[in-house]
Amino acid sequence: MPDDLADALLDCGAPGDASEAVGHVLATFEVSGEIADCRAMLRPYGAWEDAELSDHQTNLERLVWLAGCDLREHGEIYFTGY
Repeated sequence: MPDDLADALLDCGAPGDASEAVGHVLATFEVSGEIADCRAMLRPYGAWEDAELSDHQTNLERLVWLAGCDLREHGEIYFTGY
């Protein structure tokens, strides 16, 4: 697994199951965020119900995965304002 954050995030955006790559990012790098802010960043995607957004650790996993997908597909990470 990569020790560079950018490379590790690129692995998160690779096709297929990204859970191992996401777990590596969360175990290797300090990833944090305010609970309400993380929920607010995920809500506009419309992929998760409010009840599903109640688990902060899972929300961090989702945000890492989304960041990896953006980086792989667009060469940058961009989250719209909430």
